[in-house]
Amino acid sequence: MQKNRRILMALMGLEIGGAETHVVELAKYLSQNGYTVYAVSSGGVYENELQKFGIRHYYAPLTAKSPLDILKSYRTIKKIVKKERIDIIHAHARIPAFVCSLVNKVTKTPFITTVHGVYSTSFLFKLLTNWGQETICVSEDVKKYVKDIYSIPDERIHLTINGINQDTFSSDVDYSELLKEFDISDNDFKIVYVSRLDEGNCDGAFMLIEKGEDILKNIPNAKIIIVGDGTEYDTIDRRTSAFNKGHGTKLFTLAGARTDVYKFTAMADLVIGISRVALEAMSSGNVVILGGFGGYIGVFEEDKLQLCLDTNFTGRGCKEMTSHMLYDDIIRVYEMSEEEKDKLISFGKQIVTDNYSIKAMAKSNIVAYDALLDREKRESYDFMISGYYGFNNSGDDTLLSAMIKSFRECDEDLSIMVLSDNPQETQEKYKVKSIKRINVFKIFSAMKKTKAFISGGGSLIQDVTSTKSIMYYLFLMRLAKCMHLPVMVYANGVGPIDKKKNIESTVKEFNKADLITLREKDSMEFLREIGVTNDNISVTADPTFTLDSAPDEEVQAALDMYSVPKDKGIMAVSLREWKTARKYFEKEISITLDEICEKYNLFPLFIPMQYPNDLDFSKKILSSMKTEGAVIDTQYDGALLKGIFKKCTITLGMRLHSLIYSFGVGVPVIGLSYDPKVKSFLEYVKCPYYVDVEKLSMSNLKETFDYCYANMDTIRNDIEENLSIMKNLAYDNVTYAIKMLNKEI
Repeated sequence: MQKNRRILMALMGLEIGGAETHVVELAKYLSQNGYTVYAVSSGGVYENELQKFGIRHYYAPLTAKSPLDILKSYRTIKKIVKKERIDIIHAHARIPAFVCSLVNKVTKTPFITTVHGVYSTSFLFKLLTNWGQETICVSEDVKKYVKDIYSIPDERIHLTINGINQDTFSSDVDYSELLKEFDISDNDFKIVYVSRLDEGNCDGAFMLIEKGEDILKNIPNAKIIIVGDGTEYDTIDRRTSAFNKGHGTKLFTLAGARTDVYKFTAMADLVIGISRVALEAMSSGNVVILGGFGGYIGVFEEDKLQLCLDTNFTGRGCKEMTSHMLYDDIIRVYEMSEEEKDKLISFGKQIVTDNYSIKAMAKSNIVAYDALLDREKRESYDFMISGYYGFNNSGDDTLLSAMIKSFRECDEDLSIMVLSDNPQETQEKYKVKSIKRINVFKIFSAMKKTKAFISGGGSLIQDVTSTKSIMYYLFLMRLAKCMHLPVMVYANGVGPIDKKKNIESTVKEFNKADLITLREKDSMEFLREIGVTNDNISVTADPTFTLDSAPDEEVQAALDMYSVPKDKGIMAVSLREWKTARKYFEKEISITLDEICEKYNLFPLFIPMQYPNDLDFSKKILSSMKTEGAVIDTQYDGALLKGIFKKCTITLGMRLHSLIYSFGVGVPVIGLSYDPKVKSFLEYVKCPYYVDVEKLSMSNLKETFDYCYANMDTIRNDIEENLSIMKNLAYDNVTYAIKMLNKEI
């Protein structure tokens, strides 16, 4: 199920800088090509640029390292991820990556980081660094850095480039407004220096000031324009102003932070910068000097290409830049012939065209996104489903089958983990992952890789069976919430719950659940009575309504195995032992079944729903009857069982799912109500024909049966009228679950 991916770009800020421009260009391209992109940062001049492309920006103090600011950023990003239903968190730089790693642990949202450079490897910084589930590196030397220092495996590392928008960074750009703004002549030799003006990043600016007098002496028409902002801006401003004043000239101009850098590169005769700035300048048709805090390469020309490629045009590991080197290269460029300059400009433009397009940059990121989502799919689970599975109970196992079928119809690629008493059988039968339902350590480990938890259909939350049972299911819900998983109670029948402690625990966990669907109205009323105030509750229907019956030929072959006659009507009988049944229940049910079968010429077909208990009890009842009948002693799947019920005239059932199967194929049903869920279901589907097991007598059972048989056509019409409603409500369960998974509710 492909959908519009929602990407959150998390970066330190949006001021002038290579990494910042990289993110802005990537975000713009993705937003124009089927992705919904959001950004979170400490803000800056590029906010308006993002806004033009419909990219919403959120503020978070991602440049700050204090614990309080990190906490603020964490809370902000977590809120964004939930509110905007983010599919992938894409962090850029170390602080955003650290904060996003914390959000990933809580929200389970896939998390990837682009590493734009090499950073301090001190113990503390290394400890707090997390480069994501997949890592994108902007160059081979950065890739080597993350492999060597952080031991990230090769298969989790992707290479990208600093893509340049050549339509924007072009020599054809009109820069006349800049000439007016800064009182510069087109005949001046315009040297443009672009950098973040932070300590350690802008040594080149100070070197230009240091060599200002020499530059002015040898290039009388020189103009040096410094573009950028940062912590050193005021210092640079003071020094350049003092120089200009002291020499009675305007050699230096400070432009500050700008989003129209492309105009400056178009205007320039020479650009000094590294990384993305250098590539943008080359695209704009400039001669470029590469030098910065990482090292010095000098004038970009053909014999330095490999060095530039190896260091992503940063000079990392090269000789340290000095003011003398920088000055000498400025003079060299100034003295070049036009032919020499044109050769360098042409070569630079071609390098950008061939290797550094925005499309290529975006494509490499999309490949990394796909790899991340694919790995997530392989190494994680969309849903963990808990229920009474793997106990040879036909009703509960069919519930699971119906749920998985409905999920697969919505998204065939969903990854599902089922807690089962027989994991191997569950895996083979339903093609899902499965672990032992009582192995807490494995459950805990699996939950860490799970996106959503489902307390699956059936009567799980009741203490008639035992307190141990209800506490088990409530414990799993509590554990899932502790693991920050969204929790859905899926088409449950709730109650009865008699013990005060169990009621209190139920109220507590149900009020924390993200979503609750119930298979009948009585469960809703019961939850409200005990104090559940959760608003995210709706009454749907049992999941097994969504299951189709097996083909007729398979069903008939099964009936033939048990010599079921074709000249008689078939009465499906589904019984179980019950501790509070009347003393003479077995005797009375046998006699009554004999009389009914004789009166209406019916063949009693016993269909056990749980093995071996129901099988043994069914054989016991049939052996005490005079009427010829049969007991299905093969464990058929839900589809075949529904097909068998469909061949029947009427069903007499204690087990709830025998009644659901019959109703689901349009066959009239009579319930033997041993548990409130039987009565609740029959009343909910407007088929209120049942006898209380504790008050069962031959007369009241026969009376109910006689009424139903006499009104068979009316009952069938009522069932047909309500059945489509029940099926639609049953499908609502999976719709809600998928929406919860996708963070849409």
